[in-house]
Amino acid sequence: MSKLLYRENSFCQNWQTIVIDTYEKDGLYFVALQETAFYPGGGGQPADSGSIAGVEVQAVEMKDDVPYYGLESQVNKQVDCQINWEHRFDLMQQHTGQHLLSASFRIKADRETVGFHLGQDDVTIDVAGDKLTDEELVEVERKANELLYDDKTISSYYVTSEQLAELPVVKQPTVTENVRIVEVEGVEYNPCGGTHVRSTGQVGLIKILKVEKQKQAQRIFFQCGKRAFDTAKTMFGIVDKAAAQFQTNRSNVLERLEKQSADLQAAVKRSEVLENQLEQLELKEIMQTEERIINRSFEGKTVKALQRMAGTVAESGKDFVILSNYIERKLVFAHHIEGMHSGSLFRESLAAFNGKGGGNAQIAQASFSAQEDMDRYIDFLKAHYQSIV
Repeated sequence: MSKLLYRENSFCQNWQTIVIDTYEKDGLYFVALQETAFYPGGGGQPADSGSIAGVEVQAVEMKDDVPYYGLESQVNKQVDCQINWEHRFDLMQQHTGQHLLSASFRIKADRETVGFHLGQDDVTIDVAGDKLTDEELVEVERKANELLYDDKTISSYYVTSEQLAELPVVKQPTVTENVRIVEVEGVEYNPCGGTHVRSTGQVGLIKILKVEKQKQAQRIFFQCGKRAFDTAKTMFGIVDKAAAQFQTNRSNVLERLEKQSADLQAAVKRSEVLENQLEQLELKEIMQTEERIINRSFEGKTVKALQRMAGTVAESGKDFVILSNYIERKLVFAHHIEGMHSGSLFRESLAAFNGKGGGNAQIAQASFSAQEDMDRYIDFLKAHYQSIV
């Protein structure tokens, strides 16, 4: 068995030890160590990263409750090991912060934590119950950070089943022997095998980011410590840039954004009215012509608009209607000829012109990789018309 140094001292960063077992798998050399400070992962917390004899740990596997570390090359029996401390301390801040946030949900909102995940960017807990109010979230977050300000001592130790029965633990452990308790002074006793900081103040900051409904629970996204600091710095940078754009200060940015959004929506509505008026004039011009085959190109028209116009023109009695957006290489075709099927024509002919599309009996649409291909297809449709009339 390996001696698990991380359970005794989560601040151990470097140590010397002996390789006690090895095996090869998937191109990696897996080694077990006599003493290890590498947390192998579990309980929602990812595994540590680091190096053994200068070789980076690529993977971790558990075999008969012993952690094995996958390396790209073989190492000597006696090895120097090193934790990636920035990664380890980040995980300790997030995991300890989770304990404190979960405790705050119990204290302020009477919500139990039913799930935990520590990801590369965000950390989440699932708390039981229906939607949380904004007031509850503010109170929970405030309480969690107050626990940081109090800088309460965090300790870990093993208890017997008899001792466990006397403790007001957050939840009952899944094991009955070698139960490790993580105690936050005056706050909670939590059966946990993960790594934690020495006092709550070392978490630094706890910030709730958002909440999403998750089955019968609410998923809380949050960050702690340096992650939360970096996110706050990024968000303040974004707000400051927006403030500079509006030539105002941070406190007025939201008001300016809301006004800009309202102005934009009004402009879109005016644009839609004008576009509809223009479309009616364009349709009137087309339908007043004596042409039986219509070929027009419109800049900026969507396929939906082209379909609407082509259908209207065909219903007015025009035999062949070809409308396109030349810049975007989009084409819509409609007809007013009995027995003809637009979709079938497109499916049978488009491939020869490097086009893609389809449609129903009356109307079809296509897109082309090059304008030359669309020009050739328009000529093909005109020739097809001449061949059937």
